[in-house]
Amino acid sequence: MGQERNLFQKSKPKHVWESRQAFGNLFNCFYALGMQAPDGSYPTRSRVWKRVYRCFAAIMYLWQLLMVPTFFVISYKYTEGMEITQVLTSLQVAIDAVILPAKILALACGLPLLRRGELHLAELDARCVRPEEHRRIAATVRFCNRLVWFYQIAYAIYSASTFVCSFLLGQPPYSLYLPGLDWRRNRRQFCAQAWIEFIIMNWTCLHQATDDVYAVIYLYVLRTHVQLLSERMHHLGKTIQDWDNQPGQKQVQEQQQQENDCDELQRCIQDHQTVLKFLNCISPVISRTIFVQFLITAAIMGTTMINIFIFANTNTKIASTIYLMAVTLQTSPCCYQATSLIDDCQNLSLAIFQCRWIGQNPKFRKLLLIYLHRSQEPMKLTAMKLLPINLATNLSIAKFSFSLYTLIKKMNLGERLNNGN
Repeated sequence: MGQERNLFQKSKPKHVWESRQAFGNLFNCFYALGMQAPDGSYPTRSRVWKRVYRCFAAIMYLWQLLMVPTFFVISYKYTEGMEITQVLTSLQVAIDAVILPAKILALACGLPLLRRGELHLAELDARCVRPEEHRRIAATVRFCNRLVWFYQIAYAIYSASTFVCSFLLGQPPYSLYLPGLDWRRNRRQFCAQAWIEFIIMNWTCLHQATDDVYAVIYLYVLRTHVQLLSERMHHLGKTIQDWDNQPGQKQVQEQQQQENDCDELQRCIQDHQTVLKFLNCISPVISRTIFVQFLITAAIMGTTMINIFIFANTNTKIASTIYLMAVTLQTSPCCYQATSLIDDCQNLSLAIFQCRWIGQNPKFRKLLLIYLHRSQEPMKLTAMKLLPINLATNLSIAKFSFSLYTLIKKMNLGERLNNGN
């Protein structure tokens, strides 16, 4: 008895994880950006703190939606005396910074939908009873929270590398228009402008990373529950084999087992409906933000490659290469998760077909046929119902940006500008 008790305690999870915990670091970032206060925070418990947080949120929205894009746009009126490398380094980031307000507004309007999706995740979590399922949820929670840190660190590395490389060249990172500062006047104003631009870009990168990583996290959590559902369907009815050689009440036991399998199948069908409800909550938000990103990714990648391969010096090439890698994080992981979700749906259909349906009662087989038919339709995501969100679209955008770079290179624009200077 003691050994059996120890084995049971080892198999039982010490802490039951919930899928919504995968969004912990993500919503902490939203909290820091003034987008939404999490449950239990000071703004949700005190009216005074709620007013303070609203004022903070208004300042953050005003800063990121209006001030930062304005600084970038006005700076191009003062490009005299600037090298083409400086202009391109600023331009490749300006495209992202100017379009970022559209992503912020789309995400801010979609936060209630994302929160509503947590209710459906709670229903799916309640179906996880086996230790293997709890371990899978725990692994998903850890991965998603670490992924937020990975995005933040990756974008911070770009910001820091651009600052260091530009500072060593005696130039501000982006040559923004900052009222009252002229970095060409003296060393003190140059240092002040460089550090202010560094702070501005770090805050912008925090926004950018948060807006880019949320879709990856939600799709990964969705994929986890689709995979868990596939495993339940794969093992459905397999326990009948345990009764084949038992004497006595074999027929009664098999009939009871068939009823249990039919009930389990109905629960799996309900799980599939819950998964679709969760998808309906997150897909409109992802659709809007990824569509905005699709519109500008080709221009950003094309401008960055032109800067790297035609104009940039060694220091600028390093910073721009890191930026190009950061740009790939804006669409590629989301497209990969969306493509993998389609594969998971196909595996779900195979799991339905591979369950033990032979020897089941007519009700079970009828439900199984209906479920198999409905599961044939994959969970596809689209960007504003115009572009499919998958790796093929991401590859097409990369090809277009490379074509843009090739066109500029064949025009010998670099030699013309260098000869003109």
